[in-house]
Amino acid sequence: MELSIIIVNYNTRPFLQRCLATLATTTTLPHEIIIVDNHSTDDSAAWLHSLNAPHTRVIFNSENRGYAAACNQGLARATGRYLVTMNADVITPLNWANRLIWHLKQHPLTLMVGPKSLGIGGKQWAGPQAFSRHLPAADRKFAALYARQSQRAKFLIGCLVLFDRRLPAKIGPFDEKLALGADDFDLALRIREKGYQLRIACDVLIEHTVHASFDRSDPVVNEKLATASWAHFNRKWASYLAQYGWERLFEDKAPVFPGEQAFI
Repeated sequence: MELSIIIVNYNTRPFLQRCLATLATTTTLPHEIIIVDNHSTDDSAAWLHSLNAPHTRVIFNSENRGYAAACNQGLARATGRYLVTMNADVITPLNWANRLIWHLKQHPLTLMVGPKSLGIGGKQWAGPQAFSRHLPAADRKFAALYARQSQRAKFLIGCLVLFDRRLPAKIGPFDEKLALGADDFDLALRIREKGYQLRIACDVLIEHTVHASFDRSDPVVNEKLATASWAHFNRKWASYLAQYGWERLFEDKAPVFPGEQAFI
């Protein structure tokens, strides 16, 4: 199998339905899809039980295990050479995986690649559009303007990231104490601390509905999980945060780790 796509779902059935329909037409590599449902309280479970989609497997959790643990469940079942973890509220353009893989192959020190997006901030934000906001048309524009261009990044938003089996082998699994939030920043620091890189593919554009799961879930539960996640992250990386601060670790151009070059 060339590609394994792991999708964590929690109360996002309408978005997941659209996501899967789009993946079926935009993913041209031989692939499997592994959906991990974190004990959704909407109609996700009923819909997933009735799902008849080729090369798709579903894991039903009896409790909300959190995003990181669900990703690890999917990765443990994955057979693909290349691996993707993504949110259910992401829409992909044609040949998205082929293009992300190209960038991973071209940069041997890169362990993780992410796209540009119409729905997230930071360096991955596509910016104000002077052309169509219809994803297929916008992606074609990006693919033409920035063909095979990429840039190193201090972190990647975890709504969709692609990597290969080097990452779990060299970095380890997702930290399961990060149930809701900070998992992407944790992975970024672990990757860079080991001397590897993260990269943004400038020629791939996705659409992301930010916080779709948050907005359809119990805010009290969300707050509890997020607070615990960030508390664990802050304890885990306390020495780096104290020495460098958040901006130096994730936002400015200055290097942090030995051998790391300045960011453009």
